[in-house]
Formats: sequence, C-alpha cells, structure tokens
Amino acid sequence: MIQAARVLVGLLAGGALLGAPERPAPRMTHEALNVANGCLVESISFYDQFREQFGDDAWVRVLQWGAKEADEVVAGHAVAVFLYQNRLWSWDVNFGYLPLEVPSDVREDAARVAPPILAKYPGITARYPLYRFDFPQTPDPHPPAERLTEENSEVRDASIVAARLGRHRPVNLVQYSYVRNGATCVSAAVVFLFHGRFFIYFPDYGSVPFLTREKAIANLRLVQEAIRRIHPGAFALKSLRGS
Repeated sequence: MIQAARVLVGLLAGGALLGAPERPAPRMTHEALNVANGCLVESISFYDQFREQFGDDAWVRVLQWGAKEADEVVAGHAVAVFLYQNRLWSWDVNFGYLPLEVPSDVREDAARVAPPILAKYPGITARYPLYRFDFPQTPDPHPPAERLTEENSEVRDASIVAARLGRHRPVNLVQYSYVRNGATCVSAAVVFLFHGRFFIYFPDYGSVPFLTREKAIANLRLVQEAIRRIHPGAFALKSLRGS
C-alpha cells in the first residue's frame, strides 16, 4: 500500500495544497495511525471518526482501487470520500484533505468521483475503483490496548490498528510466527469485518480481503488458514484479543 510518514491533518490542509477552497474543510482534526502499509485501515479510521462526529447519516465512503505501473501490478490504495456542506472531499493519508470538483449528486458513482483523486498519483493506472462502507456493528467490548513501546514494529502497528478500529467493531489481534530466509519471524495481524468482508491487516503487506467459509474473526483455525496465504507455514498463532 502507498504510505507516507505521520500526517496530522489540520483544519484547512486541502486549502494549503490547492489554494483556499470556496468552503472550508470540516472542522475536525484527524491524526493518522502512522502504521506501515496502512492506507485502507487509515481510511476506515477516518470513516469511523467522521461518522462519530457528524452522525450515522453523514455520507462517507472508503474508495479503494488496485493499481498497475507500466506492465507491473503494484499495490493499490484507499482514501476516504465524504460530503461536507454539499461539497465532496477526499481524505488521503498521503495528502490530507482534497476538495473534489465533482457534483455532489453523482457521489455514489465511484468512477466519476475517482479521477481527481487518482490524478495525485501520475504514472499509476488505477484498476476497478470501488466504494466500501460499513454495515452496523457494535464496538469491541474488550479492544486490545495500543502497545506503543513494543520493540517489534509489526506487533506495535497491529496493536494500534486493533485499538482504533475496535472502537467501532469487533477485532481480533493475533500474533504468529513464520520462517523467512531461514529465520523465524514473529509478526501480528488484525482481523476485522468491513463492508461485510473478512479483512486481515498485515503490517508488512497491507490489508487483504479473504473469501472465507464463515466470517468468524475469533475462529483461529480460519484465521490461520487465511494468514498462511500470505505467510506460508505460519505457526504458533495466538489471539491477543483484550490484552
């Protein structure tokens, strides 16, 4: 996933980049998660906070796309798209707020909304831009704590994502081991549902949707089967849920 360093979005970040817009960006300060390969979970976090501040009826979507650079398929990207004072905006972890010169009445048409966002990534051919949005879920009753002092960066990043996303939906923070270049590595991942899909966030890989027999995020056998598609032979899987 395309990822930038820590982004603290101010009140008028979009205006600073493009000149003052006709209407100001929302009066909310959003702090990025600052995790590796996190564009989808960053956008979901923004989505959650926007609805928390402006209500469940506020219009906001996560726009996601695959990508191709020259003849090579590369990691895609995701941003949040939202309606504020009858104007469309996007929020991108790499660029902050961006006012979109697209009529608000076509906001449900991802193909028409995407071009000004994709223009920020010259040289990348976006594939199949689509919207994702969440279905009603309840916050995790025992969300994991952020392990900010954890020396293992993958465990730390996964814990940050789990703690933030867990404010709005059940999550499962898991730790596991796998062998890479003959060495045993310890990593962590976050399992969650969004848009009715079973997702796993891997700090070293990004967020991956999986087609699963069931959508039980607490089912460790199911989770291990999915993780092994990214890290073959992953073992010693355990849940850190609620820890």
